[in-house]
Amino acid sequence: MNRPDATLDVPIDPDTVGETIRRALQLGTGRPDLGELSAMHCALRAHISHFLPAARTSAARLPQGAVTAHELKARLDGIEQRAGQQLQPNTFDAHVQIAHLARDCQYLLARHTAAARP
Repeated sequence: MNRPDATLDVPIDPDTVGETIRRALQLGTGRPDLGELSAMHCALRAHISHFLPAARTSAARLPQGAVTAHELKARLDGIEQRAGQQLQPNTFDAHVQIAHLARDCQYLLARHTAAARP
């Protein structure tokens, strides 16, 4: 997934990412319009684009052929594929898509914060 140039030098702020995830998951409690979903789609994709390179670097350090390495690579490939998709035009489908991206972002944030611990 290509990262927008504007996000290359911006550090990852776990609190901001966590707030975005929380808001994305709360969209399910109401009836968000496509505009809200589109804004959330962009925000989640930007966060994911920050996390993926470090997650891929971490995955590359695992022993080749290990089940864990294969599972992590498959998970990261799926996240990258979902993040690369355009927002669905149907509100229900878009809502499901946002929920998936929020969970993917949550997974990447957890990996990032665990890796940052001493």
